[in-house]
Amino acid sequence: MIAPAQSAAARTPVARAALALELIRTRKLGAQVLGAAGFATVEELADVVAAQFRLARVELDAVELNPELVALVPKALAEKHRIVPVFATADEVSIATADPTQIEVMDWLARELKRALTVVVATVPEIDRALRRLYAPRRAAQVEDGEDVSQEALAEATHVVNAIIAGALAQRASDIHVEATEHAAVVRYRVDGALRVVEQRPMELHAALVSRIKVLAQLDISVRHVPQDGRIKLRTNGGEIDLRVSVLPTYWGEKVVCRVLDNRKAALPLEAIGFDPAQRVQFERMVHAPYGLVLVTGPTGSGKSTTLYAALNAVRSPERNIVTVEDPIEYQLPGINQVHVNPKRGLTFASALRSILRQDPDVVLVGEIRDHETGVIAAEAALTGHLVLASLHTNDAIGAVTRLAEMGVAPHLVAPSLIGVVAQRLVRQICSDCAVTYAPTPDELAALGLPTLPPEVELARGTGCSACARSGYRGRIAIRELLEVDDGVRALIARGAGTEALRAQIAATGWRDLRFAALRLMLLKQTSVREVLRVTR
Repeated sequence: MIAPAQSAAARTPVARAALALELIRTRKLGAQVLGAAGFATVEELADVVAAQFRLARVELDAVELNPELVALVPKALAEKHRIVPVFATADEVSIATADPTQIEVMDWLARELKRALTVVVATVPEIDRALRRLYAPRRAAQVEDGEDVSQEALAEATHVVNAIIAGALAQRASDIHVEATEHAAVVRYRVDGALRVVEQRPMELHAALVSRIKVLAQLDISVRHVPQDGRIKLRTNGGEIDLRVSVLPTYWGEKVVCRVLDNRKAALPLEAIGFDPAQRVQFERMVHAPYGLVLVTGPTGSGKSTTLYAALNAVRSPERNIVTVEDPIEYQLPGINQVHVNPKRGLTFASALRSILRQDPDVVLVGEIRDHETGVIAAEAALTGHLVLASLHTNDAIGAVTRLAEMGVAPHLVAPSLIGVVAQRLVRQICSDCAVTYAPTPDELAALGLPTLPPEVELARGTGCSACARSGYRGRIAIRELLEVDDGVRALIARGAGTEALRAQIAATGWRDLRFAALRLMLLKQTSVREVLRVTR
């Protein structure tokens, strides 16, 4: 019930604010009702509420609303609670409302967006007009860089992105690609190392999809002309999944790639990551050494990080201080101190590694040796009583020695510090649901460098089925070659010997390379001739 106007002057500020909120909630905003309650205009209602709650008062009609803000608050939620997203940064979102007492809604929204929420006050008519401006369907609106973006599509982007992520997890994708072409937005998954197109959407939807992913990754949706990087954390029934998000401006629009990081892989033991039994014994001997340098090499996407994390799990204990320096940190490991390099702020691999060595470490993991300084510090640390695990980009195990030399790491540092090198690749496994056996052709044997095989030996290949998306492959397994540095190899490294001399030395010991490991899996009918030829030479 509205109190008569004559008592308005006697009301306290709290009572006036409560009355103003009652009028706002009941939408009794006619001039006669306002006058009876002691208010001249709807603007005065908003002023009283803003003053009582010590919030900013915004004239919403004068604010230009970015269409991409629709991706922050779904239309149904905005209209139900009469709230409008006004401004957004990577860390904060401003929400306009006529009723700031909707605390549960604001708290839920802050948790959903993973950003701080700033509430501002506007009048009921301003909120209504802003909702129409922002959410009313239009055919298309031109944004700053010339893209056609349907505001209706922006409102629907949340559901589409959720479906894309769910589909990627269901198909065991390692990466999600969302990219613009001239006529369509294309979604691709990388499954078992190969990209496949899973769907195409109208080009009008592309900017909306990008904006929604940026919101989830806490990136700036207003920035569209420079690269951005972020991270999305998801909880699933099987555990926690991280998406490492990279946004890159391209000719037709921004391209987004989300690397899917399953934190369960960080807890895998050595026996679960595909080591040959004899190789596992060798590798365990390397990582349980009291000090020295162990390198894991291979191209991008070859599983180096998984192997390094498994090595950390093998040596982790409360009695050991283990510190990592990574770019980026792919998995969070309990009981281990992890440092994320930030070159823009002066925190490089080399500078972080120098600081880590002053932290009394027992084991140090270097995400990647990229330059001379990092290589020298890692080798010196290995010589001074630390176990150093690191990755390096080379094609094979012997190439790691020459790569360090090319970086300028002196042989007198490499020879005494290097314990061993693991080179690895991931090969696709033949789908068990559609595998068939066959006798290899002479051309296949010639391509493999095999003169012949016993007549009873058969190989396998996948014919393609629904379980493997007609690819013939399902899952991947690692192949590895291990170079364990003995006295003979150490002497050659100290003399600065080249690749051929090193290869001849280790070949005399019966060393088995990547091709041997791949052929072994082929003969076990786990992979195909095509995969052996693709990943080894």
